[in-house]
Amino acid sequence: MLGRRKHGRKEPYTEIGLKRLPCARCGDPAFSQWQSCADGNLWRPICKQCDIELNLLVLVFMEDPDIDEKITKYRERKI
Repeated sequence: MLGRRKHGRKEPYTEIGLKRLPCARCGDPAFSQWQSCADGNLWRPICKQCDIELNLLVLVFMEDPDIDEKITKYRERKI
């Protein structure tokens, strides 16, 4: 991962532009995009698997009582 360019921009990517990019985390083909205030609000491309993992991480952080049910449904919609 060191030395690999991480894409990011202030405006959201178009659907066509997003499909041309690698995931900012793992390098697989991008599927969605995400931004964080701590990252300068840059939109970052992410793949399906990293999108699912990011959503799981947030649900755990928020101590959601229905994590298993929610992430299972989300994973089914994304695969």
